[in-house]
Amino acid sequence: MTPLLQPREGASKKAMAYSAAGMYGGATFVGIVEGVLPGGDQFSMAPSFIALGVVALLLLWGPRLPIAAMAALGPIGALLIGVAIATTNGHGDGAALYAWPVLWESYFFGRRGAITIVAWVGIVHAVALTATPAGVGYVDRWLDVMVSMTVVGGVTDLLSARNERLLQRLAGEARIDGLTGLLNRRGFVEAAKAEMSRARRSRSPLGFVSFAIDHFKAINDEFGHDTGDRVLARLGQIFREQTREGDLVGRMGGEEFVALLVDSGVEQSLEYAERMRAAFAVEAPGLPLATLSAGVTATTVAVELQPHLQLADAALYAAKRGGRDQSVVDVRLQPEPAAGA
Repeated sequence: MTPLLQPREGASKKAMAYSAAGMYGGATFVGIVEGVLPGGDQFSMAPSFIALGVVALLLLWGPRLPIAAMAALGPIGALLIGVAIATTNGHGDGAALYAWPVLWESYFFGRRGAITIVAWVGIVHAVALTATPAGVGYVDRWLDVMVSMTVVGGVTDLLSARNERLLQRLAGEARIDGLTGLLNRRGFVEAAKAEMSRARRSRSPLGFVSFAIDHFKAINDEFGHDTGDRVLARLGQIFREQTREGDLVGRMGGEEFVALLVDSGVEQSLEYAERMRAAFAVEAPGLPLATLSAGVTATTVAVELQPHLQLADAALYAAKRGGRDQSVVDVRLQPEPAAGA
């Protein structure tokens, strides 16, 4: 059964366990030190010793605990704090410790975790105050704690969610080529492997097309690298205009690109290559006229990615040797026709 609370994406059980051990260890230290120092309010030491046992459990087996047990660490900590407050002979200031489980639960379990732990603190603290001596457990103390813990939980969730979005954006940018807006090599390979797994399960065809801008070094030498970058950026825009949603295009380095076309055989892949070449060959204002060479392959039996890319590259090099500005097909990985077909 799925636990009520699920950790944020990327939260590791090791980080959860060891940070909780630090939280419980800090509470143990505070409880024991305050318990032995003279002059302070007296309270039960039982919560401190229970917290010490939790520390030992987390250090020994923490990362192996199920998520449901992890999610319970915040509420258990709040309960121990409530017991300590309920047994304090005086006003005490132990309510400040509620901030620890609220912060921990909100950070690792998001908004639902924040709401759950703040509501639980409200219940625990209300019960704890009713158990304190007359004139100590007044409503203002409960309200102060609830407002403070709501702020702690809300701010922690807000900042954690912002950090999570930033990390997701950085991860996405790490897979995008900044000049063309297409996938970079890493992003293309990751996405292509996932698509090939799908194609193997469904036995659907895949097309691969390698592209290269003809005489790109000469463009850089004659017109400068800024112009060369603008030629690359224009090609990236044409790829986005001419490529179907669901197909993949990546810049593999320099002036070389590769496309993976889902549910496409040789004929569809060649048509795509020719359409791309025709669109790119149209003169653009302020840019030198440039052409594309393309290598095409396709298969209905998806193997590992690299052999398909090698065949597309081999066809591309054949196009270059044949004079460039053309498409060449290589289908050596196509399955053999059945006997009698």
